[in-house]
Amino acid sequence: MRALALLLWLAAAQAQPPPLDLRPQPVAQGTVASIREVGTPAKKPPPPGGTEPVGVPSELDQGAPVGAVLYLPFGGSSGPKGDRTWRFGAAGTPEMQAEFGKSAYEVVVVMDDGERRAFRPQDPGRFRIGQRVSVRAGELVPLGGT
Repeated sequence: MRALALLLWLAAAQAQPPPLDLRPQPVAQGTVASIREVGTPAKKPPPPGGTEPVGVPSELDQGAPVGAVLYLPFGGSSGPKGDRTWRFGAAGTPEMQAEFGKSAYEVVVVMDDGERRAFRPQDPGRFRIGQRVSVRAGELVPLGGT
């Protein structure tokens, strides 16, 4: 009788499921919800050495203008056959133009658990809205070969 009880006890002990792992599992997959261009924050240059600013700083003092320029030549002939096509460029000092050209793309991903995360990938052209993605080592990776 004891042998039978021992066998039943061993069979019951082996049939129990493994203990539950209650640690939160990181969600590593989601869907791209939006992609938008974001600029880098502007840096204010320090005042030139040897001079002290006079008065109270004002947000109205914005310095030299910088931005996109659209140019259409008119008047006398310009180039072969009086070429009058639109031209595009940028205005400002070389330092300002370099800052003007800096921008990044933010990719917002809705993870499978509903959390929204924002990423700034090195190559944002790899991602499309609605695309499934995975997060590996903090970097966004497309799923499914797209």
